[in-house]
Amino acid sequence: MSPEIFLINFNHYIATITLIAFIILILLYLILFSNRVKNNLFFFTNILNFFKKQALLLAFLITLLATTLSLIYSEYLGVQPCGLCWLQRIFLYPQVILFAVAYLKNDLKIFIYSFYLSIFGAVIAFYHALLQLGYSELIPCPVVQNFIDCAKPTFLEYGFVTFPLASLNIFLFLIWLSLLVTRDYKN
Repeated sequence: MSPEIFLINFNHYIATITLIAFIILILLYLILFSNRVKNNLFFFTNILNFFKKQALLLAFLITLLATTLSLIYSEYLGVQPCGLCWLQRIFLYPQVILFAVAYLKNDLKIFIYSFYLSIFGAVIAFYHALLQLGYSELIPCPVVQNFIDCAKPTFLEYGFVTFPLASLNIFLFLIWLSLLVTRDYKN
């Protein structure tokens, strides 16, 4: 299989997974913030308890997978990241190491730090996704030599799924996990 065909198929799978994950993420936020749903349905309580118990492992695996995929794109497939992609990576890459150490030490305090890193990453990813969908620039893209234009999507599937939307999903999931864990941690 040629690299171009592999990239097209890979982009399609990433976009499909991103779309499914986005729908699941909306449901998870609804479950987290809707007391009526949580209190009336035992099933949803079990879902939240599962995520609480496995939060460190899930966060580590998600950040590791996202980091690995971004490196596969840039280093193996040769897709150059833009300036905004690099800014998102700045807020994602350290979390892999932080969650690995936190998992080994069973330290849930990491979610306090992850929350803030993920907020900044999510804001950049949201802006980047809007920029790639054709909305005008509020802040100029940090285009420098050897970087591509931030407004040019790596892929565009289903009319709105782009790589920054996948990044936004990752950050929103980490924020959700942080809210879930720290809410009970404070209590």
